[in-house]
Amino acid sequence: MKNSRLRVCGLVLVAVLAAGAPSLVEAAGDITVAGRGAGKDAISLKGLAASGPQATLFLKTLMSDLERSGWFSVAASGATTVAGSVADAGSSVQAACTVSWAAGSFAWSRRPGTLEPRREAHALADEIVSKIKGVRGIASSRVIMVRRAGTGADLFVCDADGQNMVQVTRDNVLCVGPRWTPDGRGAFYTSYQNGRPCAYRVSTETGAKQMLSSYLGLNAGPVVSPRNGADVAIILSFPGNPELFLQRLGSGALTRLTRTHNAAEASPTWSPDGSQIAYVSDESGRAQIYIMDVASRKSRRATVTYGSENLSPSWSGDGKYIAYTSRRGGGYQVAVLEPAKGEVRDTLTSGAPHEDPAWAPDNRHLVCARRDGNSSSIWIVDSLGDPAIRLFNLAGDWLTPDWSQR
Repeated sequence: MKNSRLRVCGLVLVAVLAAGAPSLVEAAGDITVAGRGAGKDAISLKGLAASGPQATLFLKTLMSDLERSGWFSVAASGATTVAGSVADAGSSVQAACTVSWAAGSFAWSRRPGTLEPRREAHALADEIVSKIKGVRGIASSRVIMVRRAGTGADLFVCDADGQNMVQVTRDNVLCVGPRWTPDGRGAFYTSYQNGRPCAYRVSTETGAKQMLSSYLGLNAGPVVSPRNGADVAIILSFPGNPELFLQRLGSGALTRLTRTHNAAEASPTWSPDGSQIAYVSDESGRAQIYIMDVASRKSRRATVTYGSENLSPSWSGDGKYIAYTSRRGGGYQVAVLEPAKGEVRDTLTSGAPHEDPAWAPDNRHLVCARRDGNSSSIWIVDSLGDPAIRLFNLAGDWLTPDWSQR
C-alpha cells in the first residue's frame, strides 16, 4: 500500500513536476480514439463577405471554430449558410449576417466595439452551435495549464483554439492542478511558493493571488463547489495522512469528509449539482476512484473492474460522465465511466501516455496531457471519435490542464 499511496500523492504534487522525471511508459505511436466520429453538417460561409485584415481574421477564426466544434464541416455549399458582411472598424469589426438552416434562421450583428475580431468570431461560432445543435459551444472557453521549466513552473491560459496564450503566474516554483472557478475568471491550484505545498486562488485576469490553505503537510487539489461557490474540496494531510476536507471560503472553517487512516486521498472533483465529490483513494491497496455523497458522507468505489490504477477524475458539466486516467496494459490512458451505470472497457486514447483529462463545456471534448519522451503537450480529444488535435505547438513541458465552463 505504501507505494500506491506515494503514487496518489505524487500525482497531486511532486511526481509530475520533478525536473527530468522519466516518462511513465515509452511513447508508442499517435493518439487514437474509439468510435467513428459524429455526423457533421455542411455549412457554407461563401455568402459572408469580409473586407479588411481584421474582417479576414474574423472569417478565418470563424471557419476554424466551426470545424473544431466537431458538428460542422465548412464547405462551398451546404444546408446551413452564413450570409452577410463583416468589415474592419479600427481594431475591431462591424458585422451583420444571417445564419439559415432547414429548421430556421437567426440574425447576428456587431457594432464597432472593444472586442478584438477573434473573440467576436468565437461568439458567433458558439451561437451557431447552440442554436442549431442545442449544445454549448466551446470557442469562447479557455484552457488553463502548468508549464514546467527546469525545477520551476507557472500557470498559463489560452483560448480553446490554442491562441492568445497568456502567462498568469511568474513565480517559477513547483505548482500543479489548476482548476477554474465557476465564473471563469480565476483558478485554484497548489504551489510551493512558500517553500511547501499550499493552496492558492489566482485571478486569471490580473494575476493577483490569495492563499487559501497553508496547514502543515499537504494542501492540494483545491476545487470550489459549483453549487454555492463557497465550499472548496481540498486534500489536507495535517491529521497524519492525506484526507478529503471541505473548506469554507471566507471563514476558513473545515469539515472533514474522509477518515481512512491507512490510506491517502487525492484529486477531488465536484458533480455539477454540488451534491457529490469524486476523488482518488488507495484504500483498496491501489489508487481507485470513489464517489461521495456530501450530505451523508457515504462513499462508494466507482472503478472496480478495469485499470490497475485509476486517477485524476473530472466530472462532465451535464453530470453524466467522469473522465479519468486509467493504467491499462502498462500505460496511462484517458477513460470514461458513467456514475449512474459504471465502468466501460474501452479507453478514449491509446499509444503514448495520456493523463489528467478535463471536460469542455460541450460535454463532448476533453483536454489532456500527452507525454512523449520526457515532455508533455496538451491535446484535445473528442469522445465521439473525431481525430485528436494538439492544442498548440509551443516548446515546453505542459501539464495538468483544465477547461473553463465559460
